[in-house]
Amino acid sequence: MSYENFAYYYDSLMDSQFYDDYYQFIKSHCDFDEVFELGCGTGEIAIRMAQDQKTVFASDLSSDMLEVAKQKAITHQVNLILQRVDMCDFETSRPVDLILCLCDSINYLLDPEQVVKTFQNVFRSLKDGGTFIFDVDSLYKMNVILDQYIEKEEDEEFSFEWKVEKIADGYVHHHVYIEDKIENEIVDEEHYQKTYPVSQYLYWLHDVGFKKVEYYSDFSSYQEKCERVIFVCRKEV
Repeated sequence: MSYENFAYYYDSLMDSQFYDDYYQFIKSHCDFDEVFELGCGTGEIAIRMAQDQKTVFASDLSSDMLEVAKQKAITHQVNLILQRVDMCDFETSRPVDLILCLCDSINYLLDPEQVVKTFQNVFRSLKDGGTFIFDVDSLYKMNVILDQYIEKEEDEEFSFEWKVEKIADGYVHHHVYIEDKIENEIVDEEHYQKTYPVSQYLYWLHDVGFKKVEYYSDFSSYQEKCERVIFVCRKEV
């Protein structure tokens, strides 16, 4: 499932400091010149990398997200090589140093086979010694924090409602409703996400060839009761 009209409101709901912290985490765990980002969204991380003179291939399944990223790249005067890509079915023209898949994009793959195919695609597309960094929402977040979660905001210009319902263990349904009172536009979208135990992701990663994998909780040491699990995977020579 890809974001549609929601893409144009996404940045207004996010904290830019989060992206600054994430980019610092990335730089502290790998050296790279060329990077391919899956699920780049509105391009926040991609733009930061391009500003550091990296060669950035940024992809997403959502054409709207890519359009927002394109306009932001123009505003920031950086070059992003943007393309619409399904992470379950892609290959790069040449191997790269780093592949990213951030902000729980993997959780939109609801079939385990899709997750495995994505990991296989990534492994094939990395240089020897390259790094794959991705994150997932934790089981704790999906089963506890997001169960019956509701967030609302409203003022004279904008109305926002986000509801989350737990469907099964590690499986949730999101409903996002936005009313832009100035532009007279309404966004009404539904999304589904699924996550698995850390041990399951480790099994899949090892099985496709990643023998050295570290994992963290929200940029720090791993704890089971966290919101986000970040995996740093090395393709060893």
